Amino acid sequence: MNKGLEAILHLIFWLACCWILYTAFRFEQVEVVIENGLEREIYTRNPNLLPALAVLLAARALLFYGLAFYVLPRFLERRRRWLFARQLALLAAASFLLPWGLLWGLALPPVVPVGIDTLLLVFFILAAFAYRLSKDWLRHERLRARLVEEKLSAELNYLKAQLNPHFLFNTLNNLYALAEREHHAPLSEGIANLAELMRYAVYDSRADQVPLAKELRFLQNMVEMQSLGLEEEDEVDIAFRVSGEYGRLVIAPLLLVPFVENAFKHGIRYGCQSAIRLEAGVEGNTLYFKAVNTVHGKQHRPHEENNGVGLEIVRRRLQLLYPESHHLETERREHSFSVNLKLELDAWQHDQGRTD
Repeated sequence: MNKGLEAILHLIFWLACCWILYTAFRFEQVEVVIENGLEREIYTRNPNLLPALAVLLAARALLFYGLAFYVLPRFLERRRRWLFARQLALLAAASFLLPWGLLWGLALPPVVPVGIDTLLLVFFILAAFAYRLSKDWLRHERLRARLVEEKLSAELNYLKAQLNPHFLFNTLNNLYALAEREHHAPLSEGIANLAELMRYAVYDSRADQVPLAKELRFLQNMVEMQSLGLEEEDEVDIAFRVSGEYGRLVIAPLLLVPFVENAFKHGIRYGCQSAIRLEAGVEGNTLYFKAVNTVHGKQHRPHEENNGVGLEIVRRRLQLLYPESHHLETERREHSFSVNLKLELDAWQHDQGRTD
């Protein structure tokens, strides 16, 4: 929602609250006067109503926005119930007692009975909950729609760029057979790895989830393919380590690929000492993935994407696919860049068919 429109809606909400309270409590008392045998009601307006309402609504605004923009977002992120209950109680108590103290200090009589004031407190608490949750829901829906659009765009661009996959695979098989006949082991291994990479990217990645073992094997093949053109004099140290029991876990396909691509794209400069460390460890259903690469100062590469584009797409995929079960940290130091991902994964269900 446009910020200007949202600000206008907030203003309308508070003006409506002020108007309703003013309409309900604008008269201080009603007197019945009998003149010439006829009863006549005389209404006396409360002269202190508007200042008192301003104090009351200011305190309620503190409660509303404190809940919506501070207390609730931290609770939804961290799920610490006792901290949330304590912050909510303190904020509600401050919002309830503050107007009474200010009215007493300004020598203004209270215009809203305690019982109704308590109901107003509950109303604004519920309104803050409804506002925050609806705002998060709309943000999540916009994020989901954007990811769907990006996925469709990527698939369309890929379909425009690719040749017939079967033709490519047949060609790779022919090249592999030729390399085998020439007894060129590094070349044949490279062709086999390339074929496996393409098969995973073209076919396996269409599923919502794939075995974690396949994703890790894909990363291993990527590392081997990236290492083909390196020689000892290039001074590039590459390590990829996998540990833990991961055979029963599944993951969204190609989720970890941008981390590896980013490490190789920005971590290697020929003629300089470079290092890339990739680690994937599994404990229970939790995957710990770490990627560390050397940073060679500011590298101007006009033909490449900005460094953060791939990582930003991964962040959005994680927010959509694993909203409450991931933690991603990146750290840039003088000579290194690191990514740490903690991800709670699902196990294979009985109705899922394994393809690895």
